[in-house]
Amino acid sequence: MIETLSAEGYEQTKAKLRDLETRLAEIEKRTDLNPDHLESVRRSYKMMMRKFLKEIKLYEAKQREMESLTYP
Repeated sequence: MIETLSAEGYEQTKAKLRDLETRLAEIEKRTDLNPDHLESVRRSYKMMMRKFLKEIKLYEAKQREMESLTYP
């Protein structure tokens, strides 16, 4: 089970996701990489990005839930 992010962790995770997206876009432009290595890097980055997105979505859902309990 994934632990819910704090507000600070949420912002950090969003920043990490943006950085990974930027780095992956830069890697995709490179022509000097071995195709197998490039595929491995893509797979790794996409796996991390899915993890970060899941954590972000869980935090946002929790925030919506808390808001609905506070403001019915």
